[in-house]
Amino acid sequence: MTSKTVYILGAGFSMDSGAPSQAKLVKEIYDLKGKFSRTQNEKIDSWLKVFDDFLSNGLNISELEKNYYSLEDVYTPIDKCINENNSFKGYTVQGLIEIRDYINRLIILAIRNAIDKNSKAKTNIEKFASHILKSARERLTDEKKDLVSVVTTNWDIMLDNSIFKLLSDEKKGEGEYFKGVVDYCCYISSLDENDHSIKPGLFALGRKGYNVKLLKLHGSLNWMQCPNCQRLYVKFYKKFNGGYVFDKKYCRHCEKNFQLKEDPSIQLGVNLIMPTFLKNLNNIQNKLIWQNSAIEISEASKIVFIGYSLPLADFEFKQMLSRMTRKNVEIEVYLIQDDNPDKYNDNAKFQTAGYRFQNFFSGREYSIHYGGVQEFIDKYCS
Repeated sequence: MTSKTVYILGAGFSMDSGAPSQAKLVKEIYDLKGKFSRTQNEKIDSWLKVFDDFLSNGLNISELEKNYYSLEDVYTPIDKCINENNSFKGYTVQGLIEIRDYINRLIILAIRNAIDKNSKAKTNIEKFASHILKSARERLTDEKKDLVSVVTTNWDIMLDNSIFKLLSDEKKGEGEYFKGVVDYCCYISSLDENDHSIKPGLFALGRKGYNVKLLKLHGSLNWMQCPNCQRLYVKFYKKFNGGYVFDKKYCRHCEKNFQLKEDPSIQLGVNLIMPTFLKNLNNIQNKLIWQNSAIEISEASKIVFIGYSLPLADFEFKQMLSRMTRKNVEIEVYLIQDDNPDKYNDNAKFQTAGYRFQNFFSGREYSIHYGGVQEFIDKYCS
């Protein structure tokens, strides 16, 4: 039986290479002022005003506490009201939908801006990308060698871009646009019509290529979705300048099929699942990703968690792990020292990520390491 390793990545994986923590995202949003062109700054300022007004007047947050306010507590009342068609104080349901869209766009810009200004090297992500490509390429010699996949809760595209660059640099035959593709395990199109390097994984396999499976449970910064046909549009940015966040993009397939030109009904929107206890997983593309993630986990002979803390808010994913993980699977976990319950003598130990893993996998064989991402890279990717 072919062995398969499934890597499960959390926020700690990206933070190791400069991505902001979720706790710092609100501050990063406020820090966007004046960071872009004049026209873009005008849009950001208008979005920031709406966001700030909602914190002040909708949630009654003091100026002192705004930078430290939890995103869960921003999104949960918005999503609850949208789902139940309820107004929120002075905000209509349609107003809440608009606020949510503005915050989504601010988050995309905040994450990208924080990564760009951070001096941390991306070496570990590049090494990890090279490591998983080595296994994924085995399908070129035997399509049944399905050896690796990555499941991540992160929005950022540092790993996506690193994989895509390695794939782009591969030597190709005459007339070939790709050997391998980034496979999000759902139905995708390229945002740029003439970019033929972005294809679904099954298409690549059918062309005797290979796929690198990257399943993003909570969406991605480089995804835009048509509200009509539900296609996901993808672009890999060598240098991100705000792109689709500021400019209106439309579904070219629906424009052609229904003779619609720049119609609001086919305007592409952000696809991000936000950190709330009310995650909406009904989107057809997200359902595909979650279903395929469950299949990947069920086929895994080894599961490696890197920088993932098993947070309480991820109860849907924990349910998937409970349901689909084999009894005899090998489990490795890489956390940081602050996650080690042995560091604490009081009840704080029961709040650590290390304790959550010990408790969750108590009936299985597992190993937990507290050297962070670097320990994994040194062990497997050097």
